[in-house]
Amino acid sequence: MKLIKAEEIEFFYILPEDDLVKEETTLINNLIMPESQNCFNRRMGGYASEQLIETLQNGTDTRLAIFKVNARLATIPLKKEYDAYQTHCLFWTNKDINLKELDQKIKDDSYTDEDFRNAVIAKVQYAFCRHCRNKYIALVCDKEIYMSMYIPKHIPLSDNYYKKIDMIKTIRCPNCNELIGLFVLRFFDKVEDGN
Repeated sequence: MKLIKAEEIEFFYILPEDDLVKEETTLINNLIMPESQNCFNRRMGGYASEQLIETLQNGTDTRLAIFKVNARLATIPLKKEYDAYQTHCLFWTNKDINLKELDQKIKDDSYTDEDFRNAVIAKVQYAFCRHCRNKYIALVCDKEIYMSMYIPKHIPLSDNYYKKIDMIKTIRCPNCNELIGLFVLRFFDKVEDGN
């Protein structure tokens, strides 16, 4: 794992050989299944399978990364803010990216912003199709993190989130081919059939 800065955003880039299971802190803090199985389009909580984490960590177009975000404690009347670190996935929209070469550039400190121009910050969550009522585990563009990261004030949100959205080819429901209402980058598993 290495702290880097790309496109004005500082984050920890997780290399494929990093052993996340042995880390002292919980790095995969948002890959958890919700307690209620009826929650739709929410982050996963209870740990995602090691196989899924390995798939994201070693993918040909994905890497895991840890971002510093500013969070608010809504239950406190003063709405105090605190810093939090969240593990997300970087998904490259250009299929000609060679992430093994990028991994080496990260190790050598020879990477540039151009290496991350086509990377979108994503999260693993449930995706529910309201048409056929199927629920999937999916990789989805994470709008919230773009709004809660420490992005320099001189860079408007539109330069971070909206330009990334324009690069995404949204995937439709694998069962009925309808839009799900999320910027789905990849489906992993079907959780349950519709009624």
